[in-house]
Amino acid sequence: MTSLVQKKFGEAASDYAACAIHAEGPSLARLTELIDPEPTWRQLDIATGAGHTALAFAPNIAKSTASDITPEMLAEVKRLAKERGLTNVVTRRANAQDLPFPDTSFHLVTCRLAAHHFPK
Repeated sequence: MTSLVQKKFGEAASDYAACAIHAEGPSLARLTELIDPEPTWRQLDIATGAGHTALAFAPNIAKSTASDITPEMLAEVKRLAKERGLTNVVTRRANAQDLPFPDTSFHLVTCRLAAHHFPK
């Protein structure tokens, strides 16, 4: 199943990077409005896609980790971070249902526009 998902979303990675709903949608504005991060915070964005949520928080925190199972999506995150001059964004290939991070690794964990893709 994972390889099918990776193929589907890998083929669409550049579309996700350019999509206005993902890049600028009202849920992103609301999320950044509700959370007042500290400059020392570390964030994990689960199932990041093209990384728009991770990139939105990165300017105001110490480190943003964008995780996804699709290598092409993570490549888009790196490209967009570089375009924006964000040096504190890292990518990590990770399954949302089996995250490889120790407890208490992050101050903020986000998952925007992706939970409906996870099995119940």
